[in-house]
Amino acid sequence: MRTKLKSLIETMLASAGPTFRRFWVSVGFTIALTATLIMNTTGPYPRPTEMLSKLSLALLAGVLTSWCGVLFWESWSLRLRKQGLSKANSSGQQLTGQQPGRGEQARVYSGSALVANLIALIAAGVVAWGTYAMLKGLTFVSVSRHAGVCVFLFLLFFIIPHIRKNNGLEMYVVRLFTQAVISVLFAVVMFAGLAAITFTATYLFSLDVSYQIYLQTWLVMVGVVAPFLFMAGIPEPNATIQSDDYPKILNNLIVYVVTPLLAVYTFILYLYFAKILITRQWPVGLVSHLVLWYSIATTAILYFVWPLASSNKWADTFSKYFPKTVLPLLAMMFASIGIRIKSFGITENRYYVLLLGLWLLGTMLYLNLSRAKKSIVLPVSLAIVAVLSVTGPWSSFAVSKWSQNQRLEGLCVQYNMIKDGSVVPSSQVAPSDRREIAAILRYFDRYHDLSDVRLLPPGFTLAQFEKMFGFGYVDIGFPRPVQTLHYEAANWSADISEYRYLFDYTRPLYEKGAISLSQGDVLTTYDWESRRIAISLDGNLEWEKSFAELIGSIRPRYETQDSIEFLPEDMVFEAGSANLRIKVVINSIWGEVEPNTQEPVVHHVGFLLFVQKAGE
Repeated sequence: MRTKLKSLIETMLASAGPTFRRFWVSVGFTIALTATLIMNTTGPYPRPTEMLSKLSLALLAGVLTSWCGVLFWESWSLRLRKQGLSKANSSGQQLTGQQPGRGEQARVYSGSALVANLIALIAAGVVAWGTYAMLKGLTFVSVSRHAGVCVFLFLLFFIIPHIRKNNGLEMYVVRLFTQAVISVLFAVVMFAGLAAITFTATYLFSLDVSYQIYLQTWLVMVGVVAPFLFMAGIPEPNATIQSDDYPKILNNLIVYVVTPLLAVYTFILYLYFAKILITRQWPVGLVSHLVLWYSIATTAILYFVWPLASSNKWADTFSKYFPKTVLPLLAMMFASIGIRIKSFGITENRYYVLLLGLWLLGTMLYLNLSRAKKSIVLPVSLAIVAVLSVTGPWSSFAVSKWSQNQRLEGLCVQYNMIKDGSVVPSSQVAPSDRREIAAILRYFDRYHDLSDVRLLPPGFTLAQFEKMFGFGYVDIGFPRPVQTLHYEAANWSADISEYRYLFDYTRPLYEKGAISLSQGDVLTTYDWESRRIAISLDGNLEWEKSFAELIGSIRPRYETQDSIEFLPEDMVFEAGSANLRIKVVINSIWGEVEPNTQEPVVHHVGFLLFVQKAGE
């Protein structure tokens, strides 16, 4: 094993050049992705920017697409070459005993790699642009749809090299899993070494090194180095991976650790199933997730077990009987999720649980009933399920919104609260149904938009809940939604001709306590903890104000907004005392409104302070 591992490491290091030639578009996308992550996590602002977050997600989809593009062209060109060779053989045109020279092979491969990367560049660019455009506002729907697209692309990465092949996918999965583990291990070891070197040099030579260098180094290791090492081990389409190449450590881990643990877990679930049959109390809540994720994980493990089935009796037994033993457990899962759907309707989470459960049921029936089992059927069917679940009128979002609208309309009809298609307030609604109505609106407000509720008028906000339904939103136990506050200056200008002194507090994020700046006899102090400004002249306090008070003075202008994005003109405040004129220009701010007191709470603020003495 040690010899094989050493040989694998040497092969990875020697393949750096060929890997770059084969995947240079993918390498470029990983570098771009890492750069956006570094800018977004170690930039000057206290929280990630939406544009960089969207760009990172779009580049991630681009990386997956570029892999698929390269593998697609390699598989397609290999198939064409085989067809051409077959025709040449059948027509007797091949010269017996002659093979293409090494120089000719290199030239053909180089040209093929160039075409493959050009295809990957076009495909990855289109997908990255499309996903960036799709990620509007980084909402729950857009991010979930992006996740579905990435799952589809990830599965496509395994499918493409094995189209029209009868076997080989299992060992392909084993090879890629082994390569991924080694790549991550390399990246972790390299990061630990570089971090230790940086820390030691900083400590011994009293260097001023920011803590962000460690995060940046980590992102480079996992964002560039690890993917590059992984790409070095992606088999070419014409490569044949034998069962003898199965890593011994992974073999022992699967046979003697993973599958026995799964067998014990299965036994525990069967005990619980027996308890249900005896007590006749059907499961609810967490049970569906326990069965679902166990079934998905074990289905994935089958790809590691199948190559061992011919040489290991336990592996053969596990692969034969698991598809049978999981069927009763899936029935228990369907009963659990069915109870939840009947009581609370369909949401995205329940939709995915139900859909994955149906996919697992179909998969297990296929593995039990089909004589000529093809392992590629599983990822192909899952890829189709993944993309259909986030697109079209049958998507999780469309079905969930329809279901919750039906629930709300049913509750309102029950209490005669609908008249001419609009809601009529009622105080006769039972407390439990009040909670249901509030929960439905809270669901739309959190995951979609209140405009998606068919019964609500345009422009409705949760602040109008009591007026609309006749009972209070807070009174039934739900917290008032948190109203967020945010402003980030872009390009701006302000008239400061009447002010003599400038005090810059635009970067107080990592400071603690009070920060004081002075010009002559004017002293300004900003307290980081209380977010208060104090200005003194000749040692006497002239003016003092907290940013909570300043924001509170303009908040009524944004009262109806669930998330406040301040306008630039509202971020300039003028004040004064008997001896000073003052202007506060906020450069960046974020916070929230305290749900109970409705007072602004400022978490961060960067600002410029202009001061002028009276009479000057």
